[in-house]
Amino acid sequence: MSRKGLIDQRGFTLVEILVVIFIIGTMSAAVLFSFGKGQEGAMLTRAAAAFESDIRRAQILAITSRDFEGSTPCGYGVHYLTQRTYSVYVGKIGGAANCQSSNHNFEGGIDSVFGESKIVENRVVFQAVFPDVFFEPPDPAVYINNDKSVGASTVIKLCLETDPAKCLNLTVDTAGRIVTQ
Repeated sequence: MSRKGLIDQRGFTLVEILVVIFIIGTMSAAVLFSFGKGQEGAMLTRAAAAFESDIRRAQILAITSRDFEGSTPCGYGVHYLTQRTYSVYVGKIGGAANCQSSNHNFEGGIDSVFGESKIVENRVVFQAVFPDVFFEPPDPAVYINNDKSVGASTVIKLCLETDPAKCLNLTVDTAGRIVTQ
């Protein structure tokens, strides 16, 4: 075999191999970056869905007029505790002759805690303190910070702790609608 035939069969050059490695590395980095962004969105969605579920739980408890510890309460609400925690509370048990005239915001010592919850995702927090949302049976009437005016609403923001600009908004209004955007 001639010397020219041996040279043609050597394989790839170092430059060609480095170019291929660079292309594969760049593509891998882009895929991992996109995956991370998708994970953040999924984290926010899971946290908002769990929180919305607890608000709906309070709403359903009020619709069914469920007794609490053997007494009929004035209703059920959701109360902010910390950036990561909140409670579902039971409004005035047996003490209010007329529930409509009572305070519908959480009052320690008067109202009872039905259950305390934590945001399901560790990297998601409430952006700010949100007003109490209270459901009074039988309709249920919806009070936002003790106000049931037609058209009143509140926006509760769940945000990534590491990037407060990335949020999902949960809007609750006095018509009983709960919308996540």
